[in-house]
Amino acid sequence: METVGWATAVVATLGGCFLILGYVLDQIPALSDKAVRAIAAVRRLRDEWQK
Repeated sequence: METVGWATAVVATLGGCFLILGYVLDQIPALSDKAVRAIAAVRRLRDEWQK
């Protein structure tokens, strides 16, 4: 059971990091093509998690 708790904590932490990273990258006015693709990927991942 202890492993389930750790796995839940890790998934929640990673999700929070993705959300924060997406927000921070949205604040940068001049984004490179790689950053734009990364933000789109994070948003797709977040949308899948929220379903």
